[in-house]
Amino acid sequence: MIYLNNKEINIYGSQGQNRTAMLSLKIAELQVINDEIGEYPILLLDDFMSELDKNRRKNFLENIENTQVIITGTEKLDIEKLNYLEYNVINGKIIR
Repeated sequence: MIYLNNKEINIYGSQGQNRTAMLSLKIAELQVINDEIGEYPILLLDDFMSELDKNRRKNFLENIENTQVIITGTEKLDIEKLNYLEYNVINGKIIR
């Protein structure tokens, strides 16, 4: 259970707050793994930005800069100042 202001976030929090809490746990998990094995695992995220505002997206992306990330989604992401590759899959074919 995750609490925000002594209330369960999955019941009383907004979708953005709930998603931010889950992503915060993922960042913590990445750090624990890095501390244990000396490298970051690959982070897989499916449509995670749809419920985050621009500021929360920016903050999250800044916290995973040293991590290899694969993001899937249904809309083009607005990712500024990051080095990344983008692929589109249309009818089962990868288009770069």
